[in-house]
Amino acid sequence: MKKRLAVAMLMSMLAICAMAGAVHADDYPNGPITIIIPYSPGGGSDILTRALMDYLELPNGSNLVAVNVDGASGFTGLMQAYTSKNDGYTILAHNHMDVISYTLNGNTDIPLWSEMTSICGLVDDFNVLVTSPDTGWTTYEEVIEYVHEHPGEVKVGNTGSVNCNMADCIRLMDAMGIRDEVTIVPYDGGAENKTALMGGHIQLSVNSCADIQSAITSGDHIPLITIGDRRAKFLPDTPCTAEVGYDILTTKPRGWFGPAGMDEEQVKILQECAKKATENPEFESRILELGLEVHYVDGAEIQEKVAQWVEDYSPVFDEMLGAE
Repeated sequence: MKKRLAVAMLMSMLAICAMAGAVHADDYPNGPITIIIPYSPGGGSDILTRALMDYLELPNGSNLVAVNVDGASGFTGLMQAYTSKNDGYTILAHNHMDVISYTLNGNTDIPLWSEMTSICGLVDDFNVLVTSPDTGWTTYEEVIEYVHEHPGEVKVGNTGSVNCNMADCIRLMDAMGIRDEVTIVPYDGGAENKTALMGGHIQLSVNSCADIQSAITSGDHIPLITIGDRRAKFLPDTPCTAEVGYDILTTKPRGWFGPAGMDEEQVKILQECAKKATENPEFESRILELGLEVHYVDGAEIQEKVAQWVEDYSPVFDEMLGAE
């Protein structure tokens, strides 16, 4: 009798738990979700997040509340999200390359790219090798020829140091066979990198489409080759590394993250809402004007790419750190 009663109680508890889970999924979200933007207002992550919010429809009339947490090149905001209560009501808008860099450059021992819950990728940016119209170069082949004939003369600007941007720049110079014949100059941000090229302080620059789209449109920057597994929609006439045989296939995705071990049902709900928003033609057109392109990818899929990128980047970071 006692055994039957215990079994009945257990079955009842399981049924209650199942019902609670169903209610939890149906009720989520039932209030505002804080999305941390780990940079100051007006930057790429901020503009993207606020643009997406115009097209995002969450269940139960809920909404996103954007909070800018600037500091340490995006690391402060990331750690606030990482340590936040894991209840589905705090997520993070960030780019995967910075998340990788924080660990590989020794900023933290935590493998953040695998510890954080990867919810989804929303858009892709691309690093692109550009030059000034003053140089007269219009193709990357012309650059290679000139550098070989004038070793030590050409300077290449880069956004940041000991990060994935620098790693991509180094890998591209290696692939072009000119790394030992140029000088790579790091700048604090994409804007400084852009200004240096326009001012004639450098002859080449590796910068992101989002940071230099206005300079490309105006003709102040001449795109030569993009880094990625496909051509950038913003630069349909510019070749990419994949098509010319350079094994550098990294893009610069931006997406959503959550604390470690985020509830799978909550993740699915956020994925469905984000995917639907990115499929809006108005949003896609708006993003393209920023030099970005919509490329929605579920978290599990983008994690496979990130794991490969970490493997590709690790020896380059070891070299950069050893040179410091």
